[in-house]
Amino acid sequence: MDVRSLIDEKIDPELIEWLTKKETAVNALNAIEELFVGLKQTLNLGIVDEFVSITGPVHIGAGSHIHPHVTIEGPVIIGENVSVRSGAQIRNHAYIGSDCVIGHGADIKRSLCLNGAKMQDGTFVGDSVIGAGARVGSGAILANRKFNQSEVSIKTQDGILLPTGRKFLGALMGRFSRLGANVVLSPGTVIGEYTWVASGLVVSGTHGPDLLITAKQELDIRPKSRVDLSSGREDYEHI
Repeated sequence: MDVRSLIDEKIDPELIEWLTKKETAVNALNAIEELFVGLKQTLNLGIVDEFVSITGPVHIGAGSHIHPHVTIEGPVIIGENVSVRSGAQIRNHAYIGSDCVIGHGADIKRSLCLNGAKMQDGTFVGDSVIGAGARVGSGAILANRKFNQSEVSIKTQDGILLPTGRKFLGALMGRFSRLGANVVLSPGTVIGEYTWVASGLVVSGTHGPDLLITAKQELDIRPKSRVDLSSGREDYEHI
């Protein structure tokens, strides 16, 4: 994925310059540690609530709010006006751009999340690149490792497999792309800019830009007898 499909005018010019030099999203992910070279100690310019665990060097930008019971394991950079909701975990070279939202219980690991991206409740975003303004719906999983632990390749729209040299690679999502709730993206999936994926789908390969991905399903609907369900209290009293 060309980095030009990730960015918009709201991103910091220095970050745009850095991304442009990398040319592709995979190259940017490979070089993500460069963004943390100058981060030597924790600097908090935002609001950090009680019961937040912060270890390692972490930058929290002005106007950002870290809610209770969040775990941040640096090095991590969090931009301005970011909301990190309770129970979220951000770790291992995660870069969170300004105006992002990290939902309750979300897990963001070694990923580049550009300005305005939203990773909603219960999501996993590992070794991924999330474009500006993209949305990752609640419960979505951006899987980052194959079952056989071999190298992750990217399958183009022409069916060609492109090696990445990486055993850990999640998804590459273009700007203003969107995943519905409980979507699963297989390792190395590419979702082009302005492409939407409907809820509950399992997707691999390269798709987009400007597509709506849905699936047809056939429901099996039939009559059933009524059952008054017990509270379960007596059943479990011995446990």
